[in-house]
Amino acid sequence: MKKLLAALVVLVVITTVAGCIEPKEASAARVDEGVLAGAGWVQEGDVQKQTMEVNVTLFTLEINTAMLAYKDKELQDIIRRHTAGLSDATSYMMTLRVVFPLNIVPPSDMVLDAMEGQFLESVRENAPDVQQTEVKTIQIDAGYVAHAKIYEGTVHYDGGSMKIRGILAIWDDGESIIVVGAVVPLEDVTLLGIPIVKIDGEAEFREVITLIQSVA
Repeated sequence: MKKLLAALVVLVVITTVAGCIEPKEASAARVDEGVLAGAGWVQEGDVQKQTMEVNVTLFTLEINTAMLAYKDKELQDIIRRHTAGLSDATSYMMTLRVVFPLNIVPPSDMVLDAMEGQFLESVRENAPDVQQTEVKTIQIDAGYVAHAKIYEGTVHYDGGSMKIRGILAIWDDGESIIVVGAVVPLEDVTLLGIPIVKIDGEAEFREVITLIQSVA
């Protein structure tokens, strides 16, 4: 994020008057409710808003954010049922809207590079070997194009392991930057080599892409 902010300063011509440059409040970037329900996903918790301040010479730059979390409730219920409630594993996704001061919207690919480290750090807490496997673009239903990076790794647990896939997608809507991160299981849940829950990982990932495309 610090790298992003340093680049942001270069993008702005600011008069040399001391003060605080404040952005407007960030609203949540939401998955379309119909698409969410149709996929068996649900929102988890309330919108989390935050303001970050960074000092630049005579100025304090403020960046407002709003974050929402989602999970595949349908998949979670299936896994709970077949593991007698011992596992809460499922697919997760978060959306983050970032609003910059002075109506600035930095390039999406620059923000993607700045956010990647933080995303990988969180994923590697459970899948230390996660690595980038692909870079692509995603057409968003609202007419925007998202830059996306895809990652794969392995989660180890008592009695087995599971491949996972993550995605970090970023685009701008002309007024803010929208960031979406998601992680899905790619393989069956097993115990001592015996399949406990069948999971179609590719179908689960396609479902996530559909959810991302509906975000506005």
